[in-house]
Amino acid sequence: MSSRPFLEIAHGPYLQEVTTNGATFAFQTSNPSFSFIELKKKGEIQSNNYSGSQHGLKQADATFFAIRAEELQPNTTYQYRIHAKEIKSFQPYKVVFGDSIASPWYTFRTIDPEQKGGSIFITSDMHSNPKLLKNLLERCDYQTCTSFFYAGDMMNYMTENGEHPFTSFIDTSVELFATSIPFEFVRGNHETRGNMARIFPSFFPKQNGKIYGSYLMGDVMVIMLDTGEDKSDTHPVYAGLTDFDNYRSEQARWLEKIVKSKEFKKAKYRIVISHFPLVADKEWEKGTTWKGCQDASQKFLPILNRAGIDLIVAGHTHRFFYHEPGESGNQCPVLEQGAMCATRLDLNDGKIHIKVIGKNGEALLNKTLK
Repeated sequence: MSSRPFLEIAHGPYLQEVTTNGATFAFQTSNPSFSFIELKKKGEIQSNNYSGSQHGLKQADATFFAIRAEELQPNTTYQYRIHAKEIKSFQPYKVVFGDSIASPWYTFRTIDPEQKGGSIFITSDMHSNPKLLKNLLERCDYQTCTSFFYAGDMMNYMTENGEHPFTSFIDTSVELFATSIPFEFVRGNHETRGNMARIFPSFFPKQNGKIYGSYLMGDVMVIMLDTGEDKSDTHPVYAGLTDFDNYRSEQARWLEKIVKSKEFKKAKYRIVISHFPLVADKEWEKGTTWKGCQDASQKFLPILNRAGIDLIVAGHTHRFFYHEPGESGNQCPVLEQGAMCATRLDLNDGKIHIKVIGKNGEALLNKTLK
């Protein structure tokens, strides 16, 4: 990214991995800087500063920052703002600073461990179409959603001087909600492609250092699976540079543990989000065997079938399709969505109401799981 004449917050802030006692604040400055977050409880004067540091060094002379604040209080409203100081020159014994700026104050709330249910927005396969994403968020009444998940392929490729996560979907998320409510990202196969794909996870930092994981919101647990590429690791287009078969085996071992955890067993609602649907009907397969999809299904679906999952939500196929339990080797419903539609889940009183809405506002599915 080329420097600009003056320092500014170029992208963000957007929240990541907000928990009962912590939050990550991600943003990018226009020029290399030293930046930190000022954080306080809403309505209070006293504040604390947080800056990203590793191995005894504070992050500096950088443009992208992902700063974690811990030891927060559950179900508490906080205010935060960014402070940035431009670094003009960074020598071993002399640092020359430039302009200093501060962002407006933003507000967010930590997770309530006693939260009951919620309203979840899910979409995928926007393929760098922020206008469509904004339309679908508005169609799903995003202002009343409590959490947001992107199920992959929000971009086409991750290449230098090409598409960028900010312009593809992050900036739109920031404009509408992401300064106050986080979104969680489930990687699709298109985000694994391109010479910059290996830095893609840094935009969505997790404390466990992984892309896959689980997210607990009161009595709701969402499991996020990273299904990798749809073709075999040996396919010529990957040039021998992928290792998704082993990666999916690693995830399967993790998945076996998470579905046996106390948090999972205690959760009233158990949702899985995966880019690949993990099931396939003959209409979609049309005689073609997608080795990566097949490997993901073989490794993940048997575990999920035994675990008592309420719903699997996926993308990838660029269509709306609803698999009833038992139709395709699945013990729970599987929903394929995204591309030209989005999903809103309203969880309340032990029920999951599913509404899939098309780009023109048409209801493709209106169904309640009991």
